[in-house]
Amino acid sequence: MMDEIDDNRVMDKYPAYSGVMIRFENKVLLCKRRPDMDEKYLPGYWSVPAGYVEQSEDIKTCAVRETKEETGIDIPQSETKFLAAYPSADGAGVFYDYLYTSPTEVEPVIDQEHTEWGYFGIDEIPTPITKEMKNDVMLALSD
Repeated sequence: MMDEIDDNRVMDKYPAYSGVMIRFENKVLLCKRRPDMDEKYLPGYWSVPAGYVEQSEDIKTCAVRETKEETGIDIPQSETKFLAAYPSADGAGVFYDYLYTSPTEVEPVIDQEHTEWGYFGIDEIPTPITKEMKNDVMLALSD
């Protein structure tokens, strides 16, 4: 459902996105978005597996679901912790990032939304990446 707000923008009533940063030892898993995606999805950028929170869905549940859909990795929701929240890249809502610390280095099977993946440490953060996602990497790897 769409609602018009005072400055004549049209905004989704439930504008939330979420994803999970998977940490193994001193690195985190990031995936590179396809270069031909719509601009609002940051084509060619490195990010966590993430997606849109459905109206009837809990934000954390969405993060875990999107991670499974985009990487094939099952992560336990009970061990997934809130990391950060900030305005989404498209300016239409909020992005919620969660953190899961894995006991093993899990290899993803990326979906059609991505072209590459890798585990990266603080000194290896790939580009392009949003400043918010870069901050999340540093936050996830701080002890």
